[in-house]
Amino acid sequence: ALHTYRLTEHHTAGGMSRTVPHLSELQPEFFCEVSPELAALRGLEHGGWATIWTMRGVIEARVMATKRAHVLRTNGRIIHTVGLPYHWGRKGLVTGDAANDLLHIALDPNVHIQETKGLTCDIRPGRRPRGPAMARFMRELREKVLHAEKKL
Repeated sequence: ALHTYRLTEHHTAGGMSRTVPHLSELQPEFFCEVSPELAALRGLEHGGWATIWTMRGVIEARVMATKRAHVLRTNGRIIHTVGLPYHWGRKGLVTGDAANDLLHIALDPNVHIQETKGLTCDIRPGRRPRGPAMARFMRELREKVLHAEKKL
């Protein structure tokens, strides 16, 4: 399961906070939080790179293995969580992939702020593919998922 959240250092929109030098110094790089159990299970190294993807997109982030990321146990199943902060992007003093690239567009009907905060994902060690390799990666992923669904 993937969930997104705000950071104290990025108290407003990322476009504003990523251009403030002292805030950028406090949060210099996009990261994902995973439990030590998930890190061990998937071969993720604290401080290393991880590729995170959904059916909508693929991003990369530095790994932060921490006990703050909970392992959920429900109905006899174990569900690992991946936490991603908002407010990174391609512009600013600090840049990185954006969690929003993994999400569908769903706006709150009253104020039109993106409402998505939780979804499913997968994660593996290493950096994400780029250019044509990224398109191939997503195409192969979608085909694999659709093939698995047909078996159900």
